[in-house]
Amino acid sequence: MASGFTAHNIRLDDGSFTKPEQPWQMEDLPLLKFTKQFLRMLFPDGAAGKRVVDLGCLEGGYSVELARAGFDVLGIEVRQSNFENCQRVKAATHLPNLTFACDDVRNLGKYGVFDAVFCCGLLYHLDEPRKFVEQMAQVCRRVAIIDTHVADTRRKSAVSKVTQNEGWTGRWVREHNEHHSRWFHTRHEEKWSAWSNRKSFWPMKRDLIEGLCQAGFPMVLEYPILDATRKEYHPNHRELPYRVTIVALKG
Repeated sequence: MASGFTAHNIRLDDGSFTKPEQPWQMEDLPLLKFTKQFLRMLFPDGAAGKRVVDLGCLEGGYSVELARAGFDVLGIEVRQSNFENCQRVKAATHLPNLTFACDDVRNLGKYGVFDAVFCCGLLYHLDEPRKFVEQMAQVCRRVAIIDTHVADTRRKSAVSKVTQNEGWTGRWVREHNEHHSRWFHTRHEEKWSAWSNRKSFWPMKRDLIEGLCQAGFPMVLEYPILDATRKEYHPNHRELPYRVTIVALKG
C-alpha cells in the first residue's frame, strides 16, 4: 500500500506499512505519544466512549493510532485523494471506532460535540484562524491539542510584514500562486496546502493563546515537542521558533 502516501507511515494489521521507505512510523512521533499520554491522564476512567476529532487528518495516521488507543475517532479530510488513502487505511486496520469524513473542516459543527479536538498542521492553512478557534471551542468538551506554525519576526520567506487580521497580530503566508488562474482547480493535487484560500494567516503565539482563552479555554499551556525527523529536543523551540504545540483545557 505504499503508493500515494506522502507523510503518514502507518502500520497496518498485516504488518505492512503505508510508506515503508520512511525511517520512522506514526507510533514513533513524539506529538502522538504526548497526545495519547495526555488523554489517558485527562480521562482516567478510560478511552471508551470518548470522542476525538482529527481535523485535516491528511492520510489518517493520527486518527488510526488514537483509535487503537481506544477512542472513538472521526478524521475529517477535504481532499479526495487523501480521503481515499484514509479509506484504504481503515479497511486495512479494522477499527470499528474509526470513521472518516470527506469534508471541509469549516463544517465541523455538523458532526456534534467531542471530548478532545486534535488539530495538527491545519490552523496555519486558514485565512480566518480566530474564527476557526471559536468553532473548535464550540464543539470541544475538555481539551484541544493544536500543533501549528505561528508568526515569527525572524522568518522572512514567503510572508508579509506584521499586520492585523480578525483582531490578531501576525503575518500572511502565500498558499497558492496569486497569478496562477487555475489554482482553484489544481488544489486537489497540492496535498499539503490550503483548500479554499490563496493565503493563510499565521498569528503571533501570544495572540493565539489569548484567543483560545477568550474562546472558552481558561487554561492554555505550551508543550515542547521532540522533532522526530531530526531527533533533537527543542525545549524552547529555539531551532523551530515558528512551530508550537498548544494544549487548551476546559473545565
